[in-house]
Amino acid sequence: MLISILILLAFTVRFAYFVGGIRGVDAFAYALSAHDIMTGQYDVNSITTFYGFRYILLLPTALSYMLFGVNDISSSLFPFLCSLLNIAALFLIGEKIFNWKVALIGSVLLIFYPLDIISASLLGPDSCIPLFSSLAVLCYLTAEEKRTPDRSAKRALLYIAAGLFIALAISARLTSIFLYGVLILNQIRKPRWRSSLLWISVGLVIPLFVESIYYYLSTGDPIFSIHRVASLEVTVKGDAPHAIVSLWFYPLAMLGFDITGLASFGFIWWLTMAGLLLAWFKKEGKLLFPALWLVLPFCGFEFGTQSLKELIPIMKNYNYLSLTTTPAMLISAYFLEKITSSFFRTNDKKKLSLLILILFSISCVNLYGAYRLYLIYANDAAPYVAVAHVLKQSPRHTIYIHHDRWSLFLKYFLKYDPSFAFRTMDDLTHNELENISNAYVVLHKRHLEADTPGRALSQLPFYAHYMDKPPHKWERLLSFEGKPKYNNVVLYYIP
Repeated sequence: MLISILILLAFTVRFAYFVGGIRGVDAFAYALSAHDIMTGQYDVNSITTFYGFRYILLLPTALSYMLFGVNDISSSLFPFLCSLLNIAALFLIGEKIFNWKVALIGSVLLIFYPLDIISASLLGPDSCIPLFSSLAVLCYLTAEEKRTPDRSAKRALLYIAAGLFIALAISARLTSIFLYGVLILNQIRKPRWRSSLLWISVGLVIPLFVESIYYYLSTGDPIFSIHRVASLEVTVKGDAPHAIVSLWFYPLAMLGFDITGLASFGFIWWLTMAGLLLAWFKKEGKLLFPALWLVLPFCGFEFGTQSLKELIPIMKNYNYLSLTTTPAMLISAYFLEKITSSFFRTNDKKKLSLLILILFSISCVNLYGAYRLYLIYANDAAPYVAVAHVLKQSPRHTIYIHHDRWSLFLKYFLKYDPSFAFRTMDDLTHNELENISNAYVVLHKRHLEADTPGRALSQLPFYAHYMDKPPHKWERLLSFEGKPKYNNVVLYYIP
């Protein structure tokens, strides 16, 4: 009953902050691959980025598109469900490691955790990774509960299930392999650890082996996805890499010294650190496993390398910390439960009142952070939605764009209608562009003045001034004022 109430509350919060399913670059890329799978157009040999290899995300979404069509609800169905189920998984883990009080506090913290609220309605791995990691740990802890001979077969199945869920998390994002390291390190300090790790490894290998067979039959390379993704190492190399690799990124974001980090995490990491320190001073053995579950992935994200041959740092992103969501909530809940108990040892009413006040304050701050993130995604998508609305009502002509995001985004908002054709302006000369006819031209201030990471271009493209001063025969169909101003977009028709 209690878990049902928590899930209902989580549903209400996530529905109120429904982002829209497909917002942000990654979501549009996942949607395209899922649509290709649904329509039979998917070709693994043509996939060059990791988006097209994350089948644990793509296959449920393709099924959702098949059943409900391409829309924001069907796009967010799988991540939304994962987010809700993780509330229950966290509660059960909290009961096993601590008690129902810590489990309840941890669940409330997760319900109002900004990163999870926003991820719940975005097509991406950051809702399913926390769920799969929680389910893996839940199976592992259940297998460890009673080591009696009559449960040996059931225990083996639970270990296999733990490995299976780790493999599913890895399918969502390769760095989830750190969770396997957590179980290894926790298990080798126990007697008879070899057999348990064997069964966990069996569960881990099964889905990865099936995937390798698929790659081998399709491409002749059993680790095809790894070889393709390895080509993305260029994004983190050089003096000015496209991706974020700074060792200061996570500390600043987690502690709220970065505005987007503060909105994403609130003050949860302050509570988490306080919980770790409190457990250290109290020599609380119960915190050992959650701490390992938290610290090892964090160290991997912070100091890990993408290559065993050379030191190539793992790119950093706020959402990558979703792997540590469950242990962070539990450790924070442990701290809140202990600290409120220490203030009022014998007065349960005052202790409860203080706890409710703290949770209410945290929830209000986090909801505002979620709102700020919601605005970011809404403002980012607004230009594409506006242009798509006009194009739907206009005759079909070639659409000229100057950044590949526009074809990716518009295809989704236009429901992948094949009657819309796209062409980039980058391969046209000045004369060729001015002499085209029966076409649309989209000009986006953001991509005219800056590169993909947002750095100002040293030289603007020749057609940048057409934003304000187009050729005389160009007809302005739409002038969209975005937020911020760099999201201003102009749509022209050239008769």
